[in-house]
Amino acid sequence: MNQNINLEVLIAAYKNIATSTIGHVLDEGHIPHVFPMSPEQRLVGVIRTARLESKNASKLRDVLMSCQSKEVLIIDARYDLQRACWGEQRSVAAIHCDLAGVVVLGAITDRQALLKLKLPIFAHAVSCLTTRNEGESLVEMDTEIYINQFTVHSGDLLVADADGVFVLPIETAQQYLEQFQQLETEEKIKKDNFFRLNEINEYYF
Repeated sequence: MNQNINLEVLIAAYKNIATSTIGHVLDEGHIPHVFPMSPEQRLVGVIRTARLESKNASKLRDVLMSCQSKEVLIIDARYDLQRACWGEQRSVAAIHCDLAGVVVLGAITDRQALLKLKLPIFAHAVSCLTTRNEGESLVEMDTEIYINQFTVHSGDLLVADADGVFVLPIETAQQYLEQFQQLETEEKIKKDNFFRLNEINEYYF
């Protein structure tokens, strides 16, 4: 494979790769217990990291303003897993900044509103307890995020869908792309062959 593959080409290719296909091959890079607001949401893009370590999350505005178009913002909010640091207003701001989507390692709020917005949002949980403008806002951008013995960096590739989230260094994404594409093709052939002999509406609604 061309090791100098264009990032846009790589992102476009991974939009056709399911996270479960990656999970057939790799363990490292899986972020557990993070799912989309709705099963239809899917997210692929280059990551920008941030870490929140305070009740006050106001400096996330500075992070949003620093993100590049089509980046995926991943916020490590494990400092307080019960307190939502993301909701409707920040999602609207993220759309205005042209982010591809947001992943929160923690809680989000305004669930009904988020379901109506054109922004994929992935999170650990939903909470009505929220951040507040009290005390100093401790937000660090482009920080390393440690999860399950691997590290997420700004510039990595994120692939997320209804089954979960994977983060791959760009080199790893390039290295495994052809294998993942082959697995996707084999799965489609297997399914097509089965339904040549069986009525699909006997199995799917």
